[in-house]
Amino acid sequence: MSLTRGHSCALCQQRKVRCDQQKPCTNCIRAHVECKTLPPQPTRRKKRKLQEDDLIERLRRYEDLMRRNGVDFRSIHDEEEPRDELGNARTEVPKFSPGPDTPSELSQRRGDDELLHGSDEDEDERPTIHHAFDTMFENNDGFPFIVGGSPGRITHLHPSPIQIFQLWQVYLNNVNPLLKISHVPTLQNHIVGAGADLPNLSKPLEALMFSIYLISVTSMTKEDVQSTFEKSKDALLAKYHGATQRALVNAGFMRSSDLMTLQAYLLYLLSIGSYVDPRSLFCLIGIAVRVATRLGLHRDGAQFGLSPFETEQRRRIWWQLAILDKRMAEMTGSAITALSSSKTDCRLPLNVNDTDLHKQSKEPPMPSAGPTEMLFCLTRVELLIAAAPSSMRPDPSISRDRYNNGGPAAASSNYASHKKSSQPSFHGLDDYCSYIESTYLKHCDPKIPIQHFTLMTGRVSLYKLRVVDFMCRGISTSEMSDKDRDELSLVAIQMIECDDVIYKTESLRGYRWYTHYQAPMPAFVFLMNELRQRTTGPLCERAWRAICSNHQNRGLDRNLRSPMHTVFGQAMLKAWDAREKAELQKGKILETPDLITLLRRAYKSKINESDAQAPLVHSSGPKDIPGNGQFVTNVDTQTSRTGNSEGGGEFPAPRTTFDDNILFPSLDGLSDMYGSGIMGYEDTDWSYSIPSGAFGGFFGDPV
Repeated sequence: MSLTRGHSCALCQQRKVRCDQQKPCTNCIRAHVECKTLPPQPTRRKKRKLQEDDLIERLRRYEDLMRRNGVDFRSIHDEEEPRDELGNARTEVPKFSPGPDTPSELSQRRGDDELLHGSDEDEDERPTIHHAFDTMFENNDGFPFIVGGSPGRITHLHPSPIQIFQLWQVYLNNVNPLLKISHVPTLQNHIVGAGADLPNLSKPLEALMFSIYLISVTSMTKEDVQSTFEKSKDALLAKYHGATQRALVNAGFMRSSDLMTLQAYLLYLLSIGSYVDPRSLFCLIGIAVRVATRLGLHRDGAQFGLSPFETEQRRRIWWQLAILDKRMAEMTGSAITALSSSKTDCRLPLNVNDTDLHKQSKEPPMPSAGPTEMLFCLTRVELLIAAAPSSMRPDPSISRDRYNNGGPAAASSNYASHKKSSQPSFHGLDDYCSYIESTYLKHCDPKIPIQHFTLMTGRVSLYKLRVVDFMCRGISTSEMSDKDRDELSLVAIQMIECDDVIYKTESLRGYRWYTHYQAPMPAFVFLMNELRQRTTGPLCERAWRAICSNHQNRGLDRNLRSPMHTVFGQAMLKAWDAREKAELQKGKILETPDLITLLRRAYKSKINESDAQAPLVHSSGPKDIPGNGQFVTNVDTQTSRTGNSEGGGEFPAPRTTFDDNILFPSLDGLSDMYGSGIMGYEDTDWSYSIPSGAFGGFFGDPV
């Protein structure tokens, strides 16, 4: 008999693996969890069949729509020869009129739109997180489609030569160490030459320069932008966002074969990540992935005889694109990524500094035996492929201690080209975490900012893997031993504490922009469940200190617009109330943290608010992205229409507030969505973080 969801146990259903239907089954025995069988989910309600009268009425309306638009809907089956109507169709298409519609036309159009989009009885069955994104993000940036008109010159939008070099220096300090997609010695020569001859820049270089301006401002704090450029961060973001869009369009970024144009687009995508709906950003990243695969970046350049310099540049760009794509795939719940869809065999970048790479070199440089400028990037790539299926794993012939054998990419590390029988060089999560610690993290010097940042983000990622690994098992802490439960609680706390170090350390301030989408959400999910049961003890106290400190240092308690408040606001209050009650029984009165006081005040005002439209926390402005797609339709028109704005007269001042630590722009309307006050980890499919077959096939082989 074929297996169905009704016959498989809960773990095998969740991991989508074949269940042997034993009690307990082999996979549950291997995972050391209880084998449970869940009742089958109720079948979805079938859509109501259209009655004959409804169908006839709908057909009439369709015919009327086609008749009014000049479409010949008469039967064509009796036509013996095809007719060439392309010319006629081209001349008969009515011209678009931007004039106002009459009320009757608007009413009819809305009725037609409802007809074309189906019946109101069709239920919206999208995931809850997509409803959350609908509420959180309200910008409707039409890029790359709202790009009407011929390419326009944007030379006048460049900053002054002095500011160009200031922004370039910010890029070198805050952005380049984290991405390494630019060969600094080569690009710096271009920047120096461009400052003296802006009108004659090549279009790819101009697009890259504007994207550097944009991401440099993005990486800075509001105070630093104001003191350096004497303009607000919002104004500069609006200006350079629109200008970067125009520069990309001028460079033909979707059809260009220039790596510099792809670099510019990748920097643009990284710049807008904090204030664009992840679903929209995921689609925009898809364009970059398609461009990269069209250029063959997913294939390693060495096998095609490309120069060592170009081969290394291609590797760096490909892996940064894959990292960004994987993160957005996790946020949007997609299992399709650049790695899973491209059959890549691109090797890891070499562990070398920029000064070791030369355009004229015929042989690749020898990888360094110690940390280089590539340390952070290589760590992120290793973590990217940590949970990949076995077909995406490194060649098992790679040495475990890469630093002692020529660096992190000294050996061949082909991906997706190995046979299915090839196994990774690590088995199990403990073995993998030890590998990352011994190969990369132990070499980090906390006195060097980029290495300190590598150490903290690496630890956060390893702790995340452990927490998510537990959540993927579908069991509760009540089924664990006290020792295992304490160890897992400690891991979740340490994940938040390491993230907090990044925000407490002044020398890491320039790198914080990279962590906007790296909040320790799995740790918060686990602890918000755990702290309702663990109400006393050292771990409980340490957990609350970490939570409150992280909120304060990330700036999340200033506006209550983070996912933590959105999802866990009521859960935090309930967990704290449980702790207060437990301590009060012991005769101890706790001092209420500022975070709890703020949450109580916010929820109390929400309950007492009679106006349903009033927001829970008043933000300082609407939430549209600066430099909306309208800006790239016609730069000159926009300039004349806006006059002297805060953005220097080029673009209107942005309508969005760019908080340094903003993660999601709004809390409005989400209290009903998460009205239960708790979001259990069992309610979330964490397999996007650790896919089936990860870490030596811990959960069994995929079906």
